[in-house]
Amino acid sequence: MAKYSSPSDYTSIAPNYSNGEGHYTNVDLITDLLQIPALSGSTNPTEGQVGTYIKRIEDYIDNKTGTSYRPITYVDEYHDFDFRGGRYPRFWSDYVGFIQLNNTFIQKILKLEVWQGSSWTELAASTASVTITSGQVGASGSITLTLPDSTTFVLNKGTTSSQYNNKYGPKTIAQEITYLINEVYPTNTASITSATAAKSVIGSDGNNVSNHFYATIDSENQNTVIITSLLMGEDGSECSISVSGTGLSKTDFTDNETMARLGNWWKIDREGRVFFRTKFPYINRNSIKVSYIAGNPRVPGIISDAATKLVACEILRHDDQTILIADTGASIDVKSKYDLLKKEAEELLNLGKETVFLLD
Repeated sequence: MAKYSSPSDYTSIAPNYSNGEGHYTNVDLITDLLQIPALSGSTNPTEGQVGTYIKRIEDYIDNKTGTSYRPITYVDEYHDFDFRGGRYPRFWSDYVGFIQLNNTFIQKILKLEVWQGSSWTELAASTASVTITSGQVGASGSITLTLPDSTTFVLNKGTTSSQYNNKYGPKTIAQEITYLINEVYPTNTASITSATAAKSVIGSDGNNVSNHFYATIDSENQNTVIITSLLMGEDGSECSISVSGTGLSKTDFTDNETMARLGNWWKIDREGRVFFRTKFPYINRNSIKVSYIAGNPRVPGIISDAATKLVACEILRHDDQTILIADTGASIDVKSKYDLLKKEAEELLNLGKETVFLLD
């Protein structure tokens, strides 16, 4: 039985680390715990610095508990396939084989590709593609992604962190477009383009492109970028794409997904299992490739409490001058506060560790 919600859950989730707002806690809960005045952009530490602490502590909690309460993207997870259908005494069931993903609490499957002998067949989400030729090198270029409500995201060629660099060849351009849509640091191309920061594109409604789209390189044609809509199910097929300039061509968004108990495949999100019914790989080894977003959709009270206490410890540890948090001797000294909060937080995380039993 999966717990869906609890009155103790942390629900004030509005992630903006520069303002001290995280997935598990926020600057107000931390200052309340420490009984100090509110923090701002001019205090020491600033709310932005506390946001950095929160981000670091959330990652620590994810690794400590073995699960995440934030949406985390996992890319190109390969699995073998064991065909189990059509065998005596069970000639048929509602699946012919399944895979166990490495993570549970699946929020969305971005790509579910099965190798059918000569090519990968996509079974999930709504996708479009952009193919780059040598004609795009140094030429004008622009890609526009549009949501069903007419919100647009324009990707232009250029050398800033809000553009894709098109100086060095089709495969490099494809990588740059992928980084731009995903709004991440361009790891593979930074040494070539001299980029120093993560990429970012803001849409016509003020939101980030990575909130609505995800991009990958086609493993069989590295000049092609596959763009996945993050809208639920077939909703993404209502998105549109257009390109302009030299050396760019596109395919429109198409719904690939027939996900149902009597469809091509189905899944159990909580367990991280994907069952194949009518479409499946034709070979066994490394024949399924999955990209997905996973993370527990609820933040239990003990996780929020642990995060708040661990961030408070970071503030105590860095408050060397004891100006923000005075050590008067009239109550618990700073070191004792740190030791107590740290001990309580670690005990809470031990309670929150994820244990999964999987039976075939």
